[in-house]
Amino acid sequence: MLPPIIAPQFNSDRGSILGYADGLLRTRRAFLAACAALPCARAAGPIGAGEYAERRRALAEAIGRGVIALLGSTESEGRSGFTGFRQQSSFFYLTGHQEPGAALLIAPAHGGRPYREILFLADSAGRSRKWSGPSLQPENAGHLGFAEVLTESRFRPTLSTLLRDRGRLAGLAEARPADDALARSRHERLVEAAGSEPTRDIRVPLAALRSVKSPAEIALIQASIEATEVGFRDAWAKVADGATERDVAAGLIGGAFRAGCERLAFAPIVAAGAHATILHYQRNSGRLQSGQMLLIDAGGERARYAADITRSIPVSGQFSERQRQLYEAVLEAHEQALNAVKPGSVLSGPARSSIESIAQRVLRRRAPRGADPYLPHAIGHHVGLDVHDPTPPGRAFEPGMVLAIEPGLYLPEEGIGIRIEDMVEVTVDGCRVMSTGLPRSADALEAALAGAGPD
Repeated sequence: MLPPIIAPQFNSDRGSILGYADGLLRTRRAFLAACAALPCARAAGPIGAGEYAERRRALAEAIGRGVIALLGSTESEGRSGFTGFRQQSSFFYLTGHQEPGAALLIAPAHGGRPYREILFLADSAGRSRKWSGPSLQPENAGHLGFAEVLTESRFRPTLSTLLRDRGRLAGLAEARPADDALARSRHERLVEAAGSEPTRDIRVPLAALRSVKSPAEIALIQASIEATEVGFRDAWAKVADGATERDVAAGLIGGAFRAGCERLAFAPIVAAGAHATILHYQRNSGRLQSGQMLLIDAGGERARYAADITRSIPVSGQFSERQRQLYEAVLEAHEQALNAVKPGSVLSGPARSSIESIAQRVLRRRAPRGADPYLPHAIGHHVGLDVHDPTPPGRAFEPGMVLAIEPGLYLPEEGIGIRIEDMVEVTVDGCRVMSTGLPRSADALEAALAGAGPD
């Protein structure tokens, strides 16, 4: 799924960002070591309460003092199509709780005062119980791993008591929201409850923690990728002259869900011909014609962790000479970009060693006349609980980061858009391509399409 070419994620100045990030290194190493030692660390199943507790303590250590307050999504804020409620990602990252109306307070140990963490759960009563079923209550919440669990009605008085005791509100994930209406809603509700604006923005240290995945997170991302790959193969089986983009999308969605995805990470892009030159095309209402290229950009979720893969294929099953020329230019850029992913590298920027610069040099050399070799979108992005996972801007790659790399060429005049996207895990000495279940070379794609066929 394409990010904008310029998408700053934080309003903080660079100095404070670097200060936050550098201060987290020791905390994060200890946090990841603790997570790796947990029993569930390498199983592709739900993450255990112990890892969520380690995350909360790591954030508390990074903040140092004060009170950290976060609000989960309300039912209306978290409404998500036919797959139901989706919890706000940072709240889920710290709690593992997936029901609406919850809240979280963390008070770091400081000045002789002990560490405290309190989860608040929505009351289960009245109309909402009739429509949505009973919600989790404190007496049944032991599996979440909190020593203190109260109902949401206790949130305001408890927050007031902690603020008097601890001296200040450290912040919340959306402390200064700009154009995000849902973040602004949560911010306003917290300010109302606290009686004052937060004194610290915790988005950067929280993003720094989220950007490096534990072994358990990587296992879930891998499972999501593999289920998404099943969806792609089912989608390819629907590709034929006269089929609709929606037919292909239906195959993809059904295959991904059948293979274990619980929802889609984003609305899939199934774009034939000129539609593939529209970067966020999602109408999926066109009809396929032999001679066109078809671009599919899609990803499912498994236990909240996302996948993001793109393939571009010929509708006829065979590349024309022109299509192959363009495709192999993108493929070389893609492969050189993947080969450059390693600890210490950066995603974008003017440095010759940035992944973006490496891909663009290939495209400038290989792109034929009429093709713009400069990417109209970013070369890639981090992936995790969100398909565009937050990370401190300019942060160099570290082992455990998971990225999507996606160069492309777009020729609206010829009705051709080609993009190749794979997901990688940064390792100690380079990277591991995670999405190996789908072919990339032109010959391998033609062979896969020949074997796809209708059911």
